[in-house]
Amino acid sequence: MKVSRRQFFKGIGGLVVASSLSPAKPADAVPKDASGSPGQGEVEITWLGHGGFLFKSVSGKTILLDPWLHTNPKVPGKYKKPGCFGKVDFILWTHGHVDHFMLTDAKKLVAEYRPKIVAPWELSFFIKSQIPEARCQTFVLGNKGATSDFDGVKITMTEAYHSAGAQLTGFEGVNKFVGEASGYIIEFENGFKIYHSGDTALMGDMKTIIGDFHKPDMAILPIGGVFTMGPKEAAFACKLIGSRYVVPEHFGTFPVLEQSADSFVKELEKVAPGTQPMVIQCGETLRM
Repeated sequence: MKVSRRQFFKGIGGLVVASSLSPAKPADAVPKDASGSPGQGEVEITWLGHGGFLFKSVSGKTILLDPWLHTNPKVPGKYKKPGCFGKVDFILWTHGHVDHFMLTDAKKLVAEYRPKIVAPWELSFFIKSQIPEARCQTFVLGNKGATSDFDGVKITMTEAYHSAGAQLTGFEGVNKFVGEASGYIIEFENGFKIYHSGDTALMGDMKTIIGDFHKPDMAILPIGGVFTMGPKEAAFACKLIGSRYVVPEHFGTFPVLEQSADSFVKELEKVAPGTQPMVIQCGETLRM
C-alpha cells in the first residue's frame, strides 16, 4: 500500500496513534510499500529482516546493506525472486557472519546486478577470491575511519565491537576469519544521515565519534541480545548517539533473540526520550 504525505495528513490529521507499546511515526516518515520510487528530496529505508536493509537515495540509487536473503526466515518472499530489486548500485557488508554475509546470496547478487561492493578490507579480498567478477571498492573505501563519495552518497566505515568470520556452507560450516566487523554512516544527497551500527555491543565510539562528530539523523541498532546489544544497551546507545530517530533491528529472527521491540521502546522512553523509535515490520518502508 502506497501512502502519500497528503493522504497521511488527511487521513489522520498529522498524527499516528498506535498501541501504548507502538510508537507514533512522525509525519515526515510515512510507511509505504517498497515497490514505489523515491520522490524529490526523499530517502527510502526498507527493512529486509534481521540486519538487512534496502535504501533508495534521493537520486534513485539503490543500496543494499547486509542482504541475507534466501535462508533468512524473516525476509519477505518477494525479495528472494530474481530481479526483485530492479537494480542495485551498491552493496555494503558489515562483517562475514553468515546471517549477514551469505556467499550464495553474494554470488547471485553480483551476477545479476554487478553492484559496487563496500566491505572491510579483509572481507573485500575474501569476496574477490570467491567471486572474481565482484567490483569490490577496496581502494576507494576499505577500512574504518574513511569516508568516500559514491556519486553523491557519502559512505563512512565505522567501528563495531563484535566478532567476525565467514561460514562457506551455512551455519554448520567451517568458520574462516575475514577481518573485523564494522558499521556504516550513509549521508544521502539531501543531507539525511543514517548510522547503521552493524552487529555491535555498546561502545564509547557511539558518543564521541558517532554522536559528537558525525551527528546522524537516524540510528539503526540491533536490540536482540545474545549476539549484540539487547534492549537496555541499545536504548542507552541512543542516549549516547543523540539521533532524532532510531530503527530497531536484529530481533525476532531466531527464538533465542528478543521477539519484539516492546522492551526497547519502554527503555528508550526512560533513558533517551528525545529519540523517536521507528518500529517497522520486515518489508515495510520509511520515507524520509
